[in-house]
Amino acid sequence: MKISRTAAFCACLMLPVIAGADPAAEVAADEIDEVVVTGRSVSTSLAMIEVDRELLVDTAAVLRDIPGASVNTNGPITGIAQYRGMYGDRVAVSIDHLGVVSGGPNAMDTPLSYVSPMIAGTLAVARGIASVSLAPESVGGHVSTELARGDFNGAQSGPSGFVGSRFTGNGNVSTSAGRLTLASLRHKVSLIGELDDGGDIETPAGEIRPSGLHRERSDLSYAFAGDRVTFLVYGGRLDTKDTGTPALPMDIRYIETHLAGADVGVDVTDIWRIEVRAGWNDVDHLMDNFSLRQAPPAPMYRQNLTSGSGLQYRVAAKRATADAEFTVGIDGITADHDATITNPNNAMFSINNFVDVSRDVSSLFAEWRRDNEVTQFELGLRAKRVTGKAGDVGATGLMGEMGANVALLADAFNSAERQQAFEDVDAVAKFIYRASANMEWQIELGSKTRSPSYQELYLWVPLQATGGLADGRNYIGDLSLRSERSNEVTVGFGLGAGRLTLSPQIFFRDVINYIQGIPSTNMTANMVSQMMSGTPALQFSNVDAEIWGVDLAWKVDLAEHWFVDGNVGYARGRRTDVADNLYRLSPLNASIGVTRRTDTLALTTELVTYAAQDKVSAYNNEQPSAGYGIWNVVLAWSPLESLRVEARIDNLLDKAYQDHLAGINRANGSGIPVGVSLYGPERTATAGVIFSF
Repeated sequence: MKISRTAAFCACLMLPVIAGADPAAEVAADEIDEVVVTGRSVSTSLAMIEVDRELLVDTAAVLRDIPGASVNTNGPITGIAQYRGMYGDRVAVSIDHLGVVSGGPNAMDTPLSYVSPMIAGTLAVARGIASVSLAPESVGGHVSTELARGDFNGAQSGPSGFVGSRFTGNGNVSTSAGRLTLASLRHKVSLIGELDDGGDIETPAGEIRPSGLHRERSDLSYAFAGDRVTFLVYGGRLDTKDTGTPALPMDIRYIETHLAGADVGVDVTDIWRIEVRAGWNDVDHLMDNFSLRQAPPAPMYRQNLTSGSGLQYRVAAKRATADAEFTVGIDGITADHDATITNPNNAMFSINNFVDVSRDVSSLFAEWRRDNEVTQFELGLRAKRVTGKAGDVGATGLMGEMGANVALLADAFNSAERQQAFEDVDAVAKFIYRASANMEWQIELGSKTRSPSYQELYLWVPLQATGGLADGRNYIGDLSLRSERSNEVTVGFGLGAGRLTLSPQIFFRDVINYIQGIPSTNMTANMVSQMMSGTPALQFSNVDAEIWGVDLAWKVDLAEHWFVDGNVGYARGRRTDVADNLYRLSPLNASIGVTRRTDTLALTTELVTYAAQDKVSAYNNEQPSAGYGIWNVVLAWSPLESLRVEARIDNLLDKAYQDHLAGINRANGSGIPVGVSLYGPERTATAGVIFSF
């Protein structure tokens, strides 16, 4: 361990000594885990935010208010969750306790795009190392949210729900949403609908074209709550059309997804409970590079028709006593993918870049947790098997040297072994020590794995189908990839001292076989990539890396109706096999807000700051970014119990800034040149109203 890591570790351990602890403080340690404040959360083990009435379009944007979390933004509703330097497939995202099988090889239908803020309940991030029971693959963390389907209604039946509308002047972005719930003590039927629509966004540097959006979401569910049995069944649809993704080579023409699922819980005895969950979704997705952005010459028109479908399931048994809980279960995911690139101006042109691809996960897990007044223990173990396969690929309509080289790549892929299997074991141990009524210490140890994605394995021709990396480079896969393994440690504490609540954590991840692109040694692939983009290909490969950092949330109650709170986050990631940095990590950032809250009014003004990011990846040609700070104001007024009026102004001072995680512009015809980092929106006003009944 290098001196810099040791110094950081010791500095965090000294924090409680510096801050001190008041034995007479009113906040108990077990209350620290439950502190939830508007826009931020102070917790040692769980960060939770109410998002049902946030004036935002992309639920992933809410992650910026959670310590250690952020979002990689490729378009207005394509936010990719990032947590402590890991993102994409490394961070598990659960909706209604299950995941979603994506239909696009470039993560245009990210999981959080299926649940917008207006129809979501809460968004929670497991701070630190995610428990093994949360998801089959969660090497980088776990994010969960669910649709707000309403509550059971007591002894009498009756309707409840809400209607709401939101409008943002920048881009004329509007949202209309509503929920109707018919519920009694035992039964509940809920119908949810939402429509989002908007145009291109203005920045101080020019208009981002394309950055408009159109999304429709609906959900119908039935739930039953008996004395010993609970049951939920639902079906829904997501329909996204003509939505820009300027950081990617193509834009969304449509994403049509059907979803269905069921959740059953049975109390077999007073201490044993059985839970069964299953979810299915099917996606058809079309994207192109000519309809929403300035079109290239006719021979370079490209459209990609993709599909994805799959089943996710979980069966678990829980034994709960007064101070302990034991859970054992099985879960898994089956996913199928296809993708074909064509040119509408050339009927002969076709590239079958993913054919009959499958990626299936099955696992067995066990977790034990014990909690008393002084200590809390958690031990978890998961054994899993991931299998993948791909069919024969090919291309037509490519002439000359390009066609010959692509044919060579297809032949090499088709003759290779295309069935892979990965068997891994994850282990997590957590310990919390409550030193006093207002102080708790936490340490977590984990060894967790992620098997390669289907893009990383089966991308046989140099393309940018990379799960949303958005670095502009062409990639090829590697059939010999090994699973990533992250050996992790997290240390932190929670302090409640009088008016102060504080919860810093430091973390360190040593990642063996980290998967990222390195210069390809495949000369045929490099020649194809050079002809396509002018640069050689990168190949997904196993390297070694480390990620370490610190994040904290804090809150100070100033007076009866006033408090100030904030977050700080920093993650440093680098390769350890060569001298390079990891790609697309959020720089050091901090936010501070002052809030006045009464029974009917909440007013917050906040400053959000980001440091410069000059620790960028050379292999990805990543550009450094400058630091910046923006000022936001948020107002929520409830003149009636059933009526809520909201307004916010983002970037109040109209600051020109470039979010490091927003990516590089790839779209011709935009107000921001191709190859330049995308700018954040100019001063933007949003207003909304929600009526509940």
